[in-house]
Amino acid sequence: MIRHFLYTISTFILFLLIPLTASTQTLDDALRYSIHEYNSTARFAGVSGAFSPLGADVSIASVNPAGIAEFRKSEVTATINYFKTQNESNLDGSILNRSASQIGLGNIAAVFHQRPFSDNIKTFNLAIGFNQITNYKETFEYSGTGSGTIVQRFLEQANGRTLDELGNFEAGPAYDAEAIFGPDDLGNYDSDFVTLTETVSRNEVVERTGSLNEVFIAIGSNIKNKLSWGATLGFPFAKFTESRRYDESDSDDNIAGFNSLDFNQNLNTSGVGFNLKVGFIYKPIPRLRVGAAIHSKSYFLLTDEFDTDIAYSYRADGADTDTNNSALSPLSSFEYELQGPWRALAGIGYLYSFGDFKGFVSGEIEYVKYNSAKFNLTKNSTDPLDQFFEDDLNNEVTGFLGSALNYRMGTELAYKMARIRLGASLQKSPFQEATILEYDPSFSVGLGYRGNKYYVDAALTARSSSTNYSPYSLLDIDREPLVGLKQSRAIVTLTFGSKL
Repeated sequence: MIRHFLYTISTFILFLLIPLTASTQTLDDALRYSIHEYNSTARFAGVSGAFSPLGADVSIASVNPAGIAEFRKSEVTATINYFKTQNESNLDGSILNRSASQIGLGNIAAVFHQRPFSDNIKTFNLAIGFNQITNYKETFEYSGTGSGTIVQRFLEQANGRTLDELGNFEAGPAYDAEAIFGPDDLGNYDSDFVTLTETVSRNEVVERTGSLNEVFIAIGSNIKNKLSWGATLGFPFAKFTESRRYDESDSDDNIAGFNSLDFNQNLNTSGVGFNLKVGFIYKPIPRLRVGAAIHSKSYFLLTDEFDTDIAYSYRADGADTDTNNSALSPLSSFEYELQGPWRALAGIGYLYSFGDFKGFVSGEIEYVKYNSAKFNLTKNSTDPLDQFFEDDLNNEVTGFLGSALNYRMGTELAYKMARIRLGASLQKSPFQEATILEYDPSFSVGLGYRGNKYYVDAALTARSSSTNYSPYSLLDIDREPLVGLKQSRAIVTLTFGSKL
């Protein structure tokens, strides 16, 4: 109870300080670079990523680098991905669907197989390349009529402050556009809304693009065909853009003076980082494989560029025409550090054969400690407000996020040169208290052709998830509009490779 009380007070103070800072970081930023999908090769995708105990696929460099030791020839490979995301929004029973699609590079890499140094060391391989970790492409829109207004947020941020203290991104532009006005002798501001619970028509379109990718250098060695080990030095790099176009209107003309409000927000984030992964594969018997790996935190240096603009339309008492005002914030740039969570995984695989049919089944568990993520907002800042914001944001990470166990399983059946693959996975919510779906499922199917020198693989992955979204935050969260979001995503993966 005491912890909850202190956290509530801390969050209240943080809410009040947000307009005074140039920082735009939120809990979403920690999650964005912590949840991994591993959109790399088609063989890996066809078995839903359940590949850590097996190896001999370059995607494994980003998961369990010991798999690099399992190559018996040098290879080059390249992968193209096609993403299609469908989002269904639900605001007070009003349902809208929006879709987005994109073609991108999933993987390009080379593995250099080294001849044995001795009878005991069977391979010592080097791999370099690029793997896509996560794609952020999506769009959603919601529309509906309900009580409450974003003007309440502007007022909460403005009350008690002088005009010079309103900030450049929300309350300040809202004042310049005359969405709020004042202050009175007590430092409080007012608006055209009397109760702030009036019914308005609201609509928002959110568009996101970008991806998290990794350039890697990996080594792996096979000892006596019994134990393989490997290590990867990864250099993740991120690019993320988000535009939010929010508007309110008085379609029934019930609010005196107010006509409409448009509030737009733009965010561009880019950055690079590094991490280290180590792993092993052990074969107690020739057909049985046991693998495990641990990933260090990813250390990112990120830069946010952020701006907002607002347009407000009203008709003053006794006026014959509308007044239309607009205000634009400056473009703000802020550099900060983010440590992603550390993770560990373990898996088991079995190779089988009967007649001309061969294949494998595998499964693995991944542990992710999401609440080990950490922000550093004071790398290039001595502003005490940035230090306060950093502390409170990190408290939010540890207070809301937890640890998760993700499950993946898959199988491959080979007949001569043909391959067929199936897979499934369950990804647990990163939150300590999951209120929507505790697990997000995905299913995959794949086909492949393996010749003596060339190969081609294809896979289809279907994923689904559910979450809630609110366009703005208030001190009383029960007064925030709540949008239910259901997402389905289809990913088509096509890989071409050559053995050298």
